[in-house]
Amino acid sequence: MYREVIAKIVELGNTLPAICGSVMDVGQNKQWLTEKEVEIEEALVNLIKTFHGEHFFYAEESHREFVERESIWIIDSISNTTNFIHGMPHYSIVLSHLLKGEVNFAVVYDPSNKELFTAEKGKGSFLNNKKMRVSSRKEDIFCMVGPYFTPPRIYREKALAVINKLSDAGITVRIVGSLALHYSYVACGRADAAVSFNEDTFPEFAGKLLVEEAGGKFTDFDGGVLNNETVGVIATNGLVHEQIKNIVKSVV
Repeated sequence: MYREVIAKIVELGNTLPAICGSVMDVGQNKQWLTEKEVEIEEALVNLIKTFHGEHFFYAEESHREFVERESIWIIDSISNTTNFIHGMPHYSIVLSHLLKGEVNFAVVYDPSNKELFTAEKGKGSFLNNKKMRVSSRKEDIFCMVGPYFTPPRIYREKALAVINKLSDAGITVRIVGSLALHYSYVACGRADAAVSFNEDTFPEFAGKLLVEEAGGKFTDFDGGVLNNETVGVIATNGLVHEQIKNIVKSVV
């Protein structure tokens, strides 16, 4: 089942680089939406519906209401549509499977770099089928921070305050785009931490499993467990988690 999902995501993702930067924003109820996102979500939903059993969906375009069920598939058909529309090669397709309330499977695919991040509960995290591990750094911390500056981002002032505090603490900060890839970079050790004032939780469930299966830590700003209503997450290698959390909490 999961292999079929991965294959479909890679197939769909590989159609994106050729049109990145040349697609139109067709959003009416929200800014930044492309027909390609609707197409990807529909294709994944249709595939999953062929699997045995009853499946439900929590997805950004057509299934935005979270309903507690035994099997929930969480889909972000393009994580960072803004980058995709503007031709920036930092976006991804994201999917996770919530089984009996636990994240059991996750995939983040970056088609621009042909990087496939996957994780399955209790089996580890992988980048292109090679096992990943979070970094072991405690100093010279490299932190990914989410993009909050496209209006009407409601967390802009708090995000800027967090960025300033992180920088004042000597932490290197990078803002690239796709939150799902930020979490993936923590999982594979490229970054030591990621801080996000998330406006939804579509990429967060996948990020949680990728980071935790790679040996890291993933919580809300208070150190609590992720849920569908969480606003504000911290993903780290575990070693710097309290440090990052304390900085964030000092201004949030």
